[in-house]
Amino acid sequence: MRNIFSLLRKERYTNKEKMNKSQIFNLDLKCLRYTISNFIIVLFVLLNSVGCSGQVKQERNTQTKSTTTTEISETPKYGNSKILNQYKDGKKGGLWSVFHKNGQMKSEGNYTAGLKEGLHREWGDNGILLLEGFYVKGKANGLMKWFHEGGHLAGEGNMIDDIRVGPWKICDIQENGFCIDAYFKNGKRDGIWKIYHEQARDKLWKEQTFKNDKMLTEKCWDENGIAIECE
Repeated sequence: MRNIFSLLRKERYTNKEKMNKSQIFNLDLKCLRYTISNFIIVLFVLLNSVGCSGQVKQERNTQTKSTTTTEISETPKYGNSKILNQYKDGKKGGLWSVFHKNGQMKSEGNYTAGLKEGLHREWGDNGILLLEGFYVKGKANGLMKWFHEGGHLAGEGNMIDDIRVGPWKICDIQENGFCIDAYFKNGKRDGIWKIYHEQARDKLWKEQTFKNDKMLTEKCWDENGIAIECE
């Protein structure tokens, strides 16, 4: 996705010297519309794949410490630390902490009967937070936040049983703070979506109205707030 943004920007600024102002403005709108559309698609795939990741079973090497139904599994030692992750009746239970090979924290959160419960966080091997959200019986429920590898916000909003609902922010993979105000109903686009100009982020570029994932109306403005025809 980063390569798409880079190529479009390079092409846009190289050709600007050869084009009049009207041509430049039209090209900017087409490029930005194309990149935003592709970005939203990529982010949808990312959110859906992360939402489902909580259901993936992890291999584990258990070592019975007693004759009770509780089993203890030791994670690898990093430095002088040793974390004990517990199994109850053969399923994850209580607080679990998992580490990258370099010793950085990879994920941390509580489990009940093998399912995520409460606040969970995930980090990259460089220590940057990638996910923070709340789960109930293994499904995302409550405020969820995803972050790009650079550390800035990728998406933020509420989920009910792994489904996006209500207002969301969807942000550019490369430009920190360049976000779309979105709205979902039962995981589908609904209500008003607001898209801002890339170089004037306090200025509204498009306002789109959706119903059941279909766009009903669209309004557009230039960077000076003057209404223009949408392309």
